[in-house]
Amino acid sequence: MVILLTEQIWTWSHFLFGLTYAIVASLIFLFIVLVFFKPKIRVAPFLCKIQTESGLFYVFKFVNYSYFSAHEIRVQLHQIRKIPMGQGRFNNEYQQLSLLNSEISHIPGRLPLWFKNDANPHCITVRSKDDINKILSEEFNGISLRISLKHGLTGLSKVFDREYANIEDIRNARFSPGRKFATL
Repeated sequence: MVILLTEQIWTWSHFLFGLTYAIVASLIFLFIVLVFFKPKIRVAPFLCKIQTESGLFYVFKFVNYSYFSAHEIRVQLHQIRKIPMGQGRFNNEYQQLSLLNSEISHIPGRLPLWFKNDANPHCITVRSKDDINKILSEEFNGISLRISLKHGLTGLSKVFDREYANIEDIRNARFSPGRKFATL
């Protein structure tokens, strides 16, 4: 039994088609990774003012909404002072404020909704002793909470920024436990 190969197995058109197909597939995979596997957190739209035995604290809450853990979390709090420059334009002047627990090494990912975990380890609060009430009561002042973190699976980093500009952003209550931004 003799098989005759009359067609050429390898051609330039096959090679170019395969190369183009591989590049397009790689770009689609890269797009999926960059869009769906970056860190996802949500920051509370308000902050809480609580009085304890050790003093007055202002508490900020954020929640890891990714199903993967986050690491190398760094939280910064800044006072923003708007300097009028005329014609409705402003320059920003930043001054760093203190946070008591601003360096966090690891936040676990959130569990699916059907799993119940009363500890909620993916929900984090940070505290400041600075007088934020006084800062927000001035007309051209505000504060900015900046959170930078890395995704646990891919190592992609992202910076989240939330600004508070009004004294109405402060509530005299405690955050409720869990992923929702409610007060007790």
